[in-house]
Amino acid sequence: MNPVARRYALALYEEAEAKGMVETIDSDVETLHSALDGSRDLAAVFASPIIAREKKDAVLQSLFGGKVNDLTMRFLRLMVEKQREELLPETVRTYAALRDERLNIVEATVKSAQPLAHDEADRLRQKLEAQAGKSVRVRMVVDPSLMGGLVVRMGDVVYDRSVSHQLKTMREQLLERAAVSLN
Repeated sequence: MNPVARRYALALYEEAEAKGMVETIDSDVETLHSALDGSRDLAAVFASPIIAREKKDAVLQSLFGGKVNDLTMRFLRLMVEKQREELLPETVRTYAALRDERLNIVEATVKSAQPLAHDEADRLRQKLEAQAGKSVRVRMVVDPSLMGGLVVRMGDVVYDRSVSHQLKTMREQLLERAAVSLN
């Protein structure tokens, strides 16, 4: 995590908190994240040292003017003014991580061969929350190569209960036993 991006993200979060606007700024940051993730060209504009600050400011105004809160817009313009706009994608990610940390939220990525039913996903989230002792935001990913079961990544921990993993484990055990019996 870049310390400068962290300082900017922390400043934005603390200002939002002081003004009672955390939910509004959270929404704005999500909008920024989607825009930056969805457009390599936009990220390239902010990363480019060749493009003038005035042009970058104009891009901010045209894309986000009236769509994000004034606090968010002042923040974006400040980053451009201070020539820190290349850190914008990382600052946005860091802001989300800081918010989650302060709200005691952890993200879990759940891969399944088929989409889970709403009640299944809800039960899984409840079990993960009980295990983590925190609120869990679940991001679902469908991966047919799993054949069945689930792979859950929560922080640095991975729980692989997929059929493909079980088959791979069984295959390795059979090969290991075959090698032992040949000796």
